[in-house]
Formats: sequence, C-alpha cells, structure tokens
Amino acid sequence: MNLRRFPCLALAAVFILLSAGCSKSPEEVKAAQAAETARTTGSLLVKSNLASAAIKVTGADGAAHEGEAGQPFASLLPGKYAVTATLEGWPEAKAEATVQTGQTTTVELNFPSGSLKLDTVPSGALVKLGKALLGKTPQTIPQLPAGETALSLEYPSWPPVAHTVTIIAGQEASATVRLPHGRLVVDSFPAGATVVWQGKAYNKTPLFFDPIAAGTHKLTLQARDFPPMEVSATVTDGAETKVLPILGTAFPLLDPAELLRAVWLPDDSPVPRATTGIYRPKNDVVKNLQRERLYNGWLRKIYRFAGPVKSYDAATGRVEFAEQRSELARYRLVAQVSPGTPSPLPDQKDPKDKTPIVRALYGRLTAVEEPAWPSRVITLELTDAEFLPEATP
Repeated sequence: MNLRRFPCLALAAVFILLSAGCSKSPEEVKAAQAAETARTTGSLLVKSNLASAAIKVTGADGAAHEGEAGQPFASLLPGKYAVTATLEGWPEAKAEATVQTGQTTTVELNFPSGSLKLDTVPSGALVKLGKALLGKTPQTIPQLPAGETALSLEYPSWPPVAHTVTIIAGQEASATVRLPHGRLVVDSFPAGATVVWQGKAYNKTPLFFDPIAAGTHKLTLQARDFPPMEVSATVTDGAETKVLPILGTAFPLLDPAELLRAVWLPDDSPVPRATTGIYRPKNDVVKNLQRERLYNGWLRKIYRFAGPVKSYDAATGRVEFAEQRSELARYRLVAQVSPGTPSPLPDQKDPKDKTPIVRALYGRLTAVEEPAWPSRVITLELTDAEFLPEATP
C-alpha cells in the first residue's frame, strides 16, 4: 500500500509506533508492583497488652519476620503463621494466625498478668523486673507476669534485695518487704571528725546513720592533726551498732628496737658520724647512732607508744616508761603531756600486785639521746603527747 496516497493512515501508523516505543516512569513501575503485591499478599497486625513486647512471625517455610506489638507485618504470602511475643521477665505468649490475600488479619496476643500493691521498709526502694525499672515504693504495679515473679528491690546505696511474689492473673496481690537495716552511731575520740562513707563526707562525729543497710560498712575518719583512719562497722538488722574509734591509734607505732637497728653504727664503723648543725645531739654525745639518718628518717614525726609506766608527775606532765632492752642497747621512753593532765594510773593498787600498768599515748619524737656513760640507757623523748583512752598493743 502506498501511504503517500493515504496521509491519514500514515499519521496513525506513526502515532502507534511512537506509543509502542515509550517506557513507563519509575513511579508508575513502583505503583504497578505495589498493586500487584497487594493483590497477591496479605498483612498481619499483632496487638498485645504489653506495648513493648517483641513480636516474631514465622511462616510455614521457616522465614521469620521480627517487629514490635502494634506494628503491621505487610506483604506476607497467604497461609498460616506462628506468632510469638517476648518481653524480658515474662513467659512467652504464642498464637497462630492465617493470612489471606488482600486482607489484614488482627491477632490479640496478651500476657497473663495481675497487679501488685508493693511497699518496702524503708520506703523509696527502686523496683526492677530484670533490667526494667518499674518505679519506686510505695506503688501499685498494674501488670506483672502470672505465677512466681522475681523482683529486685534497690534502696539508694544499699545492696539489692531479691523478692519473689506469686501473681494470679486478673487479681491484685499486696506485699510489704523489709529491707534488712539498722542504726549506726559513729563517734570518735576526740569528737569532731569528718566521716567519709561511700565517697560522701559527713560532718562531724558524733553522727547517726538511720536507716543504714545491714552488713559491713567501710568508713574513713578524717580530723585535723590526725592521719586518716579506716573503720569497719557491721550493722545487724533491727539493731543499733556503735563505733568509737580512737583517732590517735592511726599514728604509726613506735618500736624503739627497730629504730635502733635502723640507725645503729658499730663502734668500729668507718661511716662518719654527723655531729653538727641540726644533727647535733642535746648532750653532745655521739657514739653509736647515725644522727643524720635518725633526723631524716625518724625525728619530728608523730608516733604512738604503749608500755609499762614507771612514773607520772601530774604537776609537770612528765611520763616515764619502764626501761627495756633490745639486742643492741637498753632504752627508755619519756613523754611530755600537758601539765595537770589527769593521771592515767589507777588511784589504788594492791601492793602485792606486781603486774605492770600499761598505758598508751601519742606524741612527736623530738630526741633520741645516747648516755654519757656505758651503764646508762638510751633515752627517747616524745613531746606534745596525749594519753589514749586505752593501751595500744
């Protein structure tokens, strides 16, 4: 056929050819695919009384789809599906659903639950189910798993307390749980020390911690002119515990025999003896003590000392302890307390009782003096001393 003789037919042919050669836009393709999917698949909506539950939908072919309650599962092939809901601290809830083409199937998957009216003694404990925080006592927990449920009760700065409660579906249980606790009284001698407990400072002794968790607690007492002192206090449930640490016992114990061993020089030692300046002794006697080592390592520090008391003069405050002996030399310790300090010795003692009276004090070591004559003993002097309430071993 000659198209030149039929121009209208020619134009129609061109139009048909152009139309056949044009492709669809990406949007049109997606829309067509979505329509085809909707026509051949269905969707599943899983509802639950616990909105945070995790949902797993598994088809007959084993293919699994995961999501959350209230979230629709779209584009599922028609057929039966196993539906499982899980949430930490709760037993699994399971159901079966049938998905139909072009429809949305709704499944209610509820966890059997009951409520709990809960309080603690003391109140204010955090309540946890697994890692989930449920609130603070006193409170009513609206949903807990039916059956035996293990809760954790945590009071600030206390160890957690486990509590198991039996929940009946559709009913409200009630419980009041005692968190083991007592009362702790912290005093010190002298009073006025800062108490550091669990990183927090409390001013000042005497202090009362009420309530405080039962168990052993580590405390640090800090006071001016005293080294820090670590104290352990064991609190019993329902009872009062008192501690009265003596701050002076935190000073290092003075061992004269050890001191002499550290600074001793034999008679034939070639080591030069320091004799002048700050190393010069009070009585100018330099024989067996290395004065420089004594000054740099021992003198001017505060120590505590306990031993048998030979005499005490309340008017002058001078205390003299009984003479003792080490493998190197005999020695005695004298101390100076404030004049007028009450005597630490008993007012009366049976003359037949020969048991030495041991008393303790602390003070600054200011002198260690060798005797001028071989028959005399080395004297150690503590100044600015204070008696301790009881002897320190």
